[in-house]
Amino acid sequence: MSWNTLRGGLAAVIALAAGGASADVTARQVWDDMRGYLEGMGYSVTASDSAAGDTLTVRDISLARALPDDEGSVDVTVPEIRFTENGDGTVSIRYPETLPVAISARPEDEPPADFRLDLTQSGLEIVVSGDPEDSLRYDYGAAQLGIALADLVVDGQPVPPGDARAALTVTGLDGTATVGSGPLRAIEQSASMERLDYDVDFVDPEGDDGRVTLKGSMNALESRTSARIPERADLDDMAAALDEGYALESSLSYSGGQADFSAEEDGQTLTGSTRATQGGVALAIDAERLSYDLTGEGTDVTLEGDELPFPVSFQMARTVMSFVVPLTPSDEPRAFSLGLTLGDFTMSDNLWNIFDPGAMLPRDPATLSLDVDGLARVLVNVFDPDVMESADEPAQLEAMTLNSLELRAAGAELTGEGAFTFDNSDTATFNGMPHPTGSIDLRLAGANALLDTLVSMGLLPEEQAMGARMMMSMFAVPAGDDVLRSNIAINGEGQILANGQRIQ
Repeated sequence: MSWNTLRGGLAAVIALAAGGASADVTARQVWDDMRGYLEGMGYSVTASDSAAGDTLTVRDISLARALPDDEGSVDVTVPEIRFTENGDGTVSIRYPETLPVAISARPEDEPPADFRLDLTQSGLEIVVSGDPEDSLRYDYGAAQLGIALADLVVDGQPVPPGDARAALTVTGLDGTATVGSGPLRAIEQSASMERLDYDVDFVDPEGDDGRVTLKGSMNALESRTSARIPERADLDDMAAALDEGYALESSLSYSGGQADFSAEEDGQTLTGSTRATQGGVALAIDAERLSYDLTGEGTDVTLEGDELPFPVSFQMARTVMSFVVPLTPSDEPRAFSLGLTLGDFTMSDNLWNIFDPGAMLPRDPATLSLDVDGLARVLVNVFDPDVMESADEPAQLEAMTLNSLELRAAGAELTGEGAFTFDNSDTATFNGMPHPTGSIDLRLAGANALLDTLVSMGLLPEEQAMGARMMMSMFAVPAGDDVLRSNIAINGEGQILANGQRIQ
């Protein structure tokens, strides 16, 4: 079963469980608008409904949607949802405590799959208010929400419950969402969750003696979303959706998280655990760019397995990965950036002792940090895989700035900064690469002491250390006790200079 299959089914489930993307002040209008939203997202919707007093009950809801890339289709059935007018201009959406959702997937190149998800809730309340001509407000909360895999049938064969388990539970949910009207829906949402738990256990359906388990939790979660969604948006054709105004900014943070996992294959087992004091992820996409930010604090990882000689552990005080890239073709260059930080990395002594049993190397925390930005022109539709595979040059680099570089480990430290521009009309000077012009400044401290230690340990032959020192002397100049500095420049004539001396 492919990710697109699961994604297609879960998208419908989430849309229904969240009350759709819009509503009005009567029960009938709430359901009609929810249905219209789902149809606008590419689902065909059928259902029967009946009204009694202030309640509209919608039964036998069936959703169908084709999967992208000719992978078949997904059909979702939901037994019942109730919409109740509260008499004060608001509408409540109510679900049973257990809501079974059946999904039937028929991907073209994979076995057919049928599975049932049980959505459970305790104390769930969704109340809609506001002006349908302007914007509507959703106030929602629940003591607990859960989603769990109940049944799975692959290629006509039931999968034993012990071979396929997946469950996710949210405790202490509280949130609001404001939804605008019109052809470009504006959605602003914020939510908090006291705790999120997940539990996954799958046996390899091919019978290759494989099994994967994952169980963990996160605490004190906060999420925020800002979106602009066009009518009839087809998110499987992201380029078209972006052209129509689709935009999304979303973030999720947590304080305290942990996970335990294991993997078995061919009689070998690997187990491990991760812990983090806090972390978060943020994503933004629109017609101009895609951005992603991942952060973690206080990460602790342990591993143990049949192929490892002993338990392994390492820690990271801070982890950051971020990037911003332009998405759509443009005649003008657009900004991009890349950031990476692996801050204060430490590992257990038994790992150090593999190559440094005498503790000759400094075991201070190591850090790698990189901050780059620049300008580039996108030349093709990056969402079209056929174009990306056939294009000789999907993008052109115009300028790049190394704002900072830091590599610190084993008593040595390398830092740097610099900037280059690129002439895309000249690809002859550097053998097919656009002609760069600019310079970079580097500082290296502690390198000779590190080479001496590696030679003493027997990890580096003396002649190789001598070669490394000669290379450093060619590109760098002394700037203190075991400190070297270097300026590497490329000029408009294609000459490469080190500290003002031409080397090419």
